Amino acid sequence: MPNDNKPGTVIQRTWWRIRDLYHELKPCRFSVIVALIAWPVFVSVAQGTEILRSVGEGTAIGGWELLRIFVFFSALMLWAITSWYAARVLLYFDFPAQRGVARSKFAETHVPRILGIMPILIVGWGFVVAARSYDPTATAHRWLLGFAVLCIVLAIVFYLLVALRRRFLGAMRTQQVRHASQLEPGTIIGLGVMALVAIALFIAFTVASVSIAQRLGAGSILFLAAASWVVFGGFFVFLGSRWQFPVITVVVLLALLFSLWNDNHLIRLVPRQEVKRADVLASFQKWYDLIEKNYGADKMHPLYIVATEGGGIRAAYWTAIVLGALQDANPNFAPHLFAISGVSGGSLGAAAFDALLAEPTTASLKFKDKAHAILGQDFLSPALASMFYPDLVQRFIPFPIPYFDRGRSLEMGWEKAWRDTMGNDRFAQSFVDLWKPNPDSREWMPALFLNGTSVEKGNRIITSNLRLTNIFLDADDAADKLSNRRLDATKNACHIPLSTAAHMSARFTFVSPAGRFPDGSHIVDGGYFENSGATTAYEIATRIKDWCAFKKITNVDVKVIMISNDPRKPPIGPAKPQPELPGPKHTKSLLVQGQFMGELTAPLYALLNTRNARGTYAQKAIGREQRRFKAGVVEAPPDSEAAELKTRDIVYFKLRDTKVPLPLGWMLSAAAARTIREQINQDDEVVQNQSAAKEVLANLPPARPSP
Repeated sequence: MPNDNKPGTVIQRTWWRIRDLYHELKPCRFSVIVALIAWPVFVSVAQGTEILRSVGEGTAIGGWELLRIFVFFSALMLWAITSWYAARVLLYFDFPAQRGVARSKFAETHVPRILGIMPILIVGWGFVVAARSYDPTATAHRWLLGFAVLCIVLAIVFYLLVALRRRFLGAMRTQQVRHASQLEPGTIIGLGVMALVAIALFIAFTVASVSIAQRLGAGSILFLAAASWVVFGGFFVFLGSRWQFPVITVVVLLALLFSLWNDNHLIRLVPRQEVKRADVLASFQKWYDLIEKNYGADKMHPLYIVATEGGGIRAAYWTAIVLGALQDANPNFAPHLFAISGVSGGSLGAAAFDALLAEPTTASLKFKDKAHAILGQDFLSPALASMFYPDLVQRFIPFPIPYFDRGRSLEMGWEKAWRDTMGNDRFAQSFVDLWKPNPDSREWMPALFLNGTSVEKGNRIITSNLRLTNIFLDADDAADKLSNRRLDATKNACHIPLSTAAHMSARFTFVSPAGRFPDGSHIVDGGYFENSGATTAYEIATRIKDWCAFKKITNVDVKVIMISNDPRKPPIGPAKPQPELPGPKHTKSLLVQGQFMGELTAPLYALLNTRNARGTYAQKAIGREQRRFKAGVVEAPPDSEAAELKTRDIVYFKLRDTKVPLPLGWMLSAAAARTIREQINQDDEVVQNQSAAKEVLANLPPARPSP
C-alpha cells in the first residue's frame, strides 16, 4: 500500500516520505559522498586552502599561469558534469529494491542538478575562506574573491543550461528503464567517455606522475579524482542495486583484507658501495685537523651545528634559503659547519644545501638562488596524482606494486626539480655519494642527521652518513635497518637515493605514507617524536664539548644555529611559555584546538600538540646547555640571562607572520616564497634574522677575494 494511503500520524507520514525519498535517491549517493568529502578539504583543511591560494597567486616557479587556471576550472566543470550526469542516469533505473516506493518527480529532476552545482559552490566558498587568510590589501585577496564570484556565475549558468537543455536538444527520455541496454546510445557513449577519461588519467599518472601532474596542478588533480570516484562509485552502486548484492561493502572488506599483504611503500634502495662510516668523534677529529691546517692552529675556530625544524615545504625552503644566504655571504661557512640535524621539511632543505655544496663549481654558485629554483617547484601535485590514482587502486590489489607508491612520486618530484635546475641526477643518486672522495669534491662536507620516527617503537630513526653510537639515546641507525646487521657497524651505510634519505624524515601525515624497511618495520615523519631537530643536535654538541674538555682542545667554539619556520611560534629564549607573537595571524597555527566532543577529542588534541611542545622543550634545553658550557659551571645560569640566547652561543633564524599566509604542504605560492626570501634580511620586534646572520658571519674567517 502506498504510504499516502496508509493511516498514520503526521509524524509517521512525514517519516515515511523521508524514507521513500531516501530510497529513491540512494542510487546517486556517490555524488553526495564525494561532495561531502570535498567540503572540509577545501574549506577546513589547510592544504586544500593552500591549493586554492596558489590559484590566486601562482606557484613560486612559473608564476600565475593562465593555462593552469583554465585547466583548473575545466576540471572543476568536469566534476560538476559528472556529478550531475551520474546521478541523473542512475535515477533512470527502476531497481528491484525501489519498486513500490513512492517517487517524487520533482526530486528526480532537481536533485541531480543540485548535485551538479555543489562542487562549484564548495570551491567558491573555499576561495572565500582562502581570501580571508590574506590582508585585504594583498593582490591575491582580490583575485581569490574574484574567483569566488566566478564560481557563483558558473553554478548559475550550469544550472540553467541543464534545466533548459531539453529546449535545445529536443525531447529526451523521461521513463524509467530496468536494464542498461535500454539506455539511449548518447547516454551510453557519455558514460563510456567518462570511464575512458578516468582510465586514461590512471595510466598517465602511473607512467609519468611528475611531469603530467605538475602541468595540471594540484587543484585540477583533486577535481579529476572526484569525477573519477563518482563514475566508478556509481558503477558499483549500479551493480549492487541491479544484483541486490552489497558490492561496495564487499569491495571495502576486500581492501581491508588485502591491507595485510599489499603494503607497497618500500624504502627505495640503490646498489651497495664499499664505505667506511666514521662516528661523531672520528668525524670531529677529521674536521679539526682540516680546520687547523687551513685556518691556523693558533686561532679560535667556530664549529656550527644546525637544528632545523619540520614544517613541509615552508621548512625546506626556509632552511635552504638561510644556509644558502650564509654560504653566499662567506664561503668559509661550509668548512665550519659540522652537522645539520633536520626534521621533516627541514631535512629536505638540509639535503638540498649539502647537495649544492657537493657540486664541483660552487665558487660561482649562488646558493640562495639555486635553493629557490629547486624547492620553489610544485611537489604536491605528483603526490596527489599518485595518491588518488595508482596508490588508491593498490588498496584493492592483494599484492604490492612498488611502482604505485605515492611516496615514490614525491621523491621523483624532488629529483626532477634538482635535475631541471642543476642538470644532473645527484638527488637520484646514492646518499653516500655526497661524501665520496673525488678530485672535484670538497675537503669537508657537513654531516646530515635526518630524524624520522619508528611506527613500531615510537623512538627516533636517524638517517646519517655517520655511524650512530650510544651518545644518541634510544635512537635507531637507519643504516642498520636498511642493510644486513651481520655486517661490521662501520661498513653499514644508507644505500638509498638522496631523495629517499630526505623523505625518511619527511613522511608527512597521509600525503606521504609510512616507509617500510626490509624487516617489515616502518618509519614516519620525524616530527612525531619531536619537531625541532634539537634533541639530536644537543647530543652531538654535548659529545663534542665533552671530548674537547677531555682532550684539552681549547680553540673550538661550539655554536648552534636553530632554524624555526612556524610564524605563530612564541619566542623560545625564556624558560617559561610565552604569549602569542604580535602582528597578523594569517598563517594557520600548528596547534590543534576545539570544543566539539571534548571528552573524546581532548586526548587526540593533546597527542597532536605534544610533538611541537617536545620540540620547543628540546630547543630550550640545548640553549640552557650552551649557556652552562660557556659559563664554565655545572648549573645553568638563571632565567634572567635568557637574553644572552639571542647572540653568541645560540643563533636563531625564524619566520614571522605577514600579509601572506605561509603554507605547510608541499607547494609554495609565488607570494609566500617571496615573503620567506625577504625575511632573511629582516630585523624587527619579532624576528632578528639579519642580526643572526651577522653574528654567524662575524665568527668566520674573512672570505678570500675572488681571483
